[in-house]
Amino acid sequence: MQSQQSKPAVSPGRKLAKLGRSFVVGTLLVLAGILAVLIGAGAFLTYRIVAAHDRVENVTPSSYLLSSYENVNFKDADGVEHQGWLLIGLRGAPAIILCHGYDSNRSALLSLGTVLQANHFNVYLFNFQDSGSRGSISNLGVHEASVLAAAISRVRKIQGVDPRHVGIYGNSVGAYAALAVAERDSEVEALAVDNAYSRPTQLFDVRMDQLVGGAGWLFRVLSRAEFRVFTMGTALPDLQSGLSRLGGKPKLFLASDGEPTLAQATRQLYQEAPYPKRLVVLPHTQADVVSGPERKQYEDQILNFFLHNLPLRSE
Repeated sequence: MQSQQSKPAVSPGRKLAKLGRSFVVGTLLVLAGILAVLIGAGAFLTYRIVAAHDRVENVTPSSYLLSSYENVNFKDADGVEHQGWLLIGLRGAPAIILCHGYDSNRSALLSLGTVLQANHFNVYLFNFQDSGSRGSISNLGVHEASVLAAAISRVRKIQGVDPRHVGIYGNSVGAYAALAVAERDSEVEALAVDNAYSRPTQLFDVRMDQLVGGAGWLFRVLSRAEFRVFTMGTALPDLQSGLSRLGGKPKLFLASDGEPTLAQATRQLYQEAPYPKRLVVLPHTQADVVSGPERKQYEDQILNFFLHNLPLRSE
């Protein structure tokens, strides 16, 4: 009878090596799973940020009992239609274009618009989003600047509006658009911006922090990369490089203690901008001003700025 040969014993070193390999593979699988979760969560939140559009118009000129206004729509460079209201002021007076902020619409600025109209300015309020129901992706300022340029072109063709003198007010994404257009358009004479920023990624970071709090560096890096994917093919310029072209144009920068990150970005733009300029720091942004006294204080800042820097010129 043939004796069975005993299997050679596995040495302790080989056992440790095998356990080490298993540990490394397991760790890599766990890290890959965590990375996949972070990428998926980042993509979901990034889409929420770039696709946010508030289409609910809580107030209209009719609800303000206004009679001196017209519905004036326009098409942007891509042929997409946008809705607008023209609040009619003094014939031959300049137009002030009001640009709403992130995840907002023209109705949010109607109170300010009526104040400016009561002081004889022509006032135009419009929506950055299209007038249809289809969704659209925002690159947080660059596309909005193109839409604003089309809106100004449309307003300049309206009879009774001085086409040579234009003022712009903008909040957050509207502020970026206003600065971008003012740097290129010599006939924009006065500019007021609230919660302004020079790079779209600055607003993106603010919105991401509001959604998830202080995100870790890896999540932030991944989310920014996904933002670049969503805005692929679009240059996202830093407006600081063009601030020198605003020399001679009166500029009002408004910042809020309630938005420290954007307040810092606004202060940086103010410091780099050429004269004439003014910085005003208020307790709340335009979007958060709800009480009577605070709203009046805010709107008076805008009104007085335009009264001093965009004189009425009648025919």
